[in-house]
Amino acid sequence: MRLWAHKGLLARLGDPCRSSGLSWTTGSFKEIRESGLESIGVAPTVGDPVHVLVDDQTHRLGSKRVKCHVWSGRLPAGSLYQLMPGVLITSPAFCCLQSAFDSSCPRAVATMMECLGTYGKVTSTRGFLDRDSLLTRDELAGYIESARGCRGVKNARRALGLALFPARSPLETKTAIILTLPTKMGGYGLPRPELNSLICFRPEELKLCQAPRYEVDLCWEKQRTIVEVDSYQYHVGTEKLDADAMKRNTLKSLGWKVNSVTSGQLSGDALDVLARQLARDLGVKGKQPPARMRDWLIEELA
Repeated sequence: MRLWAHKGLLARLGDPCRSSGLSWTTGSFKEIRESGLESIGVAPTVGDPVHVLVDDQTHRLGSKRVKCHVWSGRLPAGSLYQLMPGVLITSPAFCCLQSAFDSSCPRAVATMMECLGTYGKVTSTRGFLDRDSLLTRDELAGYIESARGCRGVKNARRALGLALFPARSPLETKTAIILTLPTKMGGYGLPRPELNSLICFRPEELKLCQAPRYEVDLCWEKQRTIVEVDSYQYHVGTEKLDADAMKRNTLKSLGWKVNSVTSGQLSGDALDVLARQLARDLGVKGKQPPARMRDWLIEELA
């Protein structure tokens, strides 16, 4: 997934490669180290191991710099791409299927939202890179259906039904998941919003507007309710603060209920209050997950 964070990788790799008749074994960590991965920035360490797919428990490597995932049986078409000679990379769709098998449902939803969204998570100050969506929802749904009989398919269908798109950042994804997942998963069960929706103003409204249209992060159009997700890195500086203030003032003057969410609000009592505020704006009865499930969900999405 870290490699898929980089813009243009999909176009450079071309079409998926054949999945049958491949050798799934790796003899040693030395073989991985000499494969050329370090030339593209993949340098396995104990704290940041490389993830490798093998076909049997006996083919796991003992190195702490390698994390082996076992996948037996067939691979659906479109599961692998040729990254470089001797090295294949799992496709975004197969990453989603693998996540649905290996991880919790919220983590699988987050992986799908990253693939369907316009960002990729990386280790950096910002935490992500901007890029185009890796696939459409229909393409991911088609891949999951083609994987019938494979491990994780049932979980993948469930996760896809809970995913929202297109998200533009990890914080948007985290916010949307926490607010909309059922309470039994630690979420607040709020109605599903549109992500990154465009609000266009009528001619008679323009005298109250700073711009003819605005894109908003989470939008419940029928209830005229908006959530703007404000990261600490991006929403700083005089120009951005001015733009944010003008945007919110415009929307409020035209009858929109605007709520701001920061990372610090997505935990504990602050999160409970935020969810109650949104439920009131949306005209729905607020649902409260058990605190232990809420905290578990937050940890899963960390």
